[in-house]
Amino acid sequence: MSTRGTALPTLFAVLAALAAAAPACPRAQVAAPRMVEDGDDAAPEPAPPAQAPAAPAPAPAPTSAASVREAAPAARQAAPSPAAAPPGGEPVAAAPSTVPAPAPASASASASAPASPALARPIAPVRATWDGLLAAWSDRRGALREADPARADAAQRALLAAQRDLAIENLVPMAVAEVRESRRALAANLPAEALARAEAASALAPDLPDGHLARARALFAREPGRPGPVLAALGDALAAAAREPHTARAFEGDLFAAAFAAVLAAAAAVVLVLLARSLRLFLHDFHHLPLLRGSAPVQTGFLALVLIAMPAAFGLGAAAVLAAAALVAWPYLANRERLVVTAALGAVLAMPWAAGEVARLTAWTGSVAERVYELEHGAVSDAEAAQLEAWAPESPAPGPVLAALGRHAKRRGDLDRALRLYREAAAADPRAPELSVNVGNVLFLQGDLDGAKAAYLAAQDQAGGDLVVLGAAHYGLSKLYLRTSEMDKSAAARDKAEHEAGEYLRRHGSDDEFTANHYLVDVPVPPARIAALATSDGTPEAVRRWVRARLMGALPAAAWPWGGAGFLAALWALALLLRRLGPSRACARCGRPACRRCDGGDGEECGQCVNVFARKGVVDARDRLRKEAQVRRHERLARFVTRALSVAGAGAAQVVAGAPVRGALLLAAVLFPVFVIGLWRGVMPPPYPSPYVLAGKLAVAVPLGVIAWTLAVRDAFRRTRS
Repeated sequence: MSTRGTALPTLFAVLAALAAAAPACPRAQVAAPRMVEDGDDAAPEPAPPAQAPAAPAPAPAPTSAASVREAAPAARQAAPSPAAAPPGGEPVAAAPSTVPAPAPASASASASAPASPALARPIAPVRATWDGLLAAWSDRRGALREADPARADAAQRALLAAQRDLAIENLVPMAVAEVRESRRALAANLPAEALARAEAASALAPDLPDGHLARARALFAREPGRPGPVLAALGDALAAAAREPHTARAFEGDLFAAAFAAVLAAAAAVVLVLLARSLRLFLHDFHHLPLLRGSAPVQTGFLALVLIAMPAAFGLGAAAVLAAAALVAWPYLANRERLVVTAALGAVLAMPWAAGEVARLTAWTGSVAERVYELEHGAVSDAEAAQLEAWAPESPAPGPVLAALGRHAKRRGDLDRALRLYREAAAADPRAPELSVNVGNVLFLQGDLDGAKAAYLAAQDQAGGDLVVLGAAHYGLSKLYLRTSEMDKSAAARDKAEHEAGEYLRRHGSDDEFTANHYLVDVPVPPARIAALATSDGTPEAVRRWVRARLMGALPAAAWPWGGAGFLAALWALALLLRRLGPSRACARCGRPACRRCDGGDGEECGQCVNVFARKGVVDARDRLRKEAQVRRHERLARFVTRALSVAGAGAAQVVAGAPVRGALLLAAVLFPVFVIGLWRGVMPPPYPSPYVLAGKLAVAVPLGVIAWTLAVRDAFRRTRS
């Protein structure tokens, strides 16, 4: 027998055995694919009924991409699909299962009802943790230290994924570390690494200006011929500085502090310069007092100086010293100069009140507002959040604090705790409509769609004109109606949301990401309510008391402000009596006191000048020449003093020369940039002060100061030109 004759019977026998072993089933049952959630068994789904149900009524077509994505899972479960196939292989039929009982008679009726929420795509819970985020950061740092770029990139992706899953806007400490490493890379002539570190810093903390500045420096170092990206990075840095309260409030505090110091210094300079110009006349008139006429001029002059210095000697404060100086110089001033002195003393008098108001606007670092802002927009550990929750155990915490703690718990995935905190916040602050939106989001995630709908509708009623709250409420309603297959209502709600707060929703929400912290949009605590917490500890009043104590010294606190206002009123009442008192005036020619008691006249010149220049032949030629030389010396001295004051004191020269308004303004304009540079560290620097602060202040303040000083010197030299 040949080989071929032997093989054919054997092959037929094998095929017959396989046919006998095959199950007697007309066709295999194929299960439709579905979303697999945690805890689902790997067993196949039951086979569909043998009899096909009646065709369901057509549902309205989805009107948005979100509707299509939401409706797709339900459609896939309603119709059979090909059997799953392994990669690169043919489809494999599922194992046969027991044929189920026929469908009940009501199956066709239920097919036309709205789809059950269980058929919609599930929302993924929060899976990242704070400890996991820190572990990814440590892993990245270790990989970079060990020069393992692949592991470092993987750790960075894990870090950014955890940050997004936890909905943390800014990881400032980590971004600051990246900025520091970027500067080191630039110093080591590694612009590519510096740019990578700077971009990582910008991604970790978009609101940190230093991250964008580091990116600008790295871009310029890598491609100095392309200014476009550098300018764009600088624009991002300015935008971040404007919206980040640490930086913005520190900047405003520095500006106000420099302005207050400049105004106070200019006011003191104006009063003291006018006192110095009038001192000679005051000493002359002081000698004419009834009890001192027989005394030597040296004795009366010394006594007058002692009286002027008494407020400073007794520690009565800067306000009393300036008030005494103004009182001494007041009889010898023109009306324009008196107005300037009144304004200067009024500025000093208003300084405590103004300082308190500025503290109300700029207080931030170390306040409760800072901690609440970090909860909402920064990175706070669970332990720090627990400490803030126990902040006021004797009394309930403020509503914004509880609301921020609720969002923190929700973003961490603790929905029960978030709901409790939200309701406590609503009890403490019933006028906060954003809480209803956030409560609705938590109920939505817990599966309570009826409760979520009621909360969204309540938010609409309470929102008033708050478009963000209205947009977030309509956005949540649109997602809720998708879950209940009410497509028309969903489209209408989504359209309202886009018109009310489209930009905000696009920035914080997502139709493609079915995660708990991005599928729905929360509303944070409004900035105005956070800012109100910055002054809840009495900081403005404390600043007001501190400034008042420095200005008033040992004077009683009750003297402010009415005591100062009464003093100014008394000065102007004294001005009405000066004509009868007849104080001396400076001679227009030689500068000596022109006194009606000594000279018997009431003109603009002293008796000597009248006899020499007005009355011909009264004095001999030698005395006339001597007086003319004295007049020339006085003119040269006045010119030298004016020009020297213009160089050393800018506007002080104009005050001496009889232009007090211009002089006071020039003094303040020159002193302001001086104090900006002098206070370069800042009166209340942020937790992570920028190394670029001094360079920025110098770049702006120095040109402004030079321009103001140049104008003051030019004007003074023009006035004293022969």
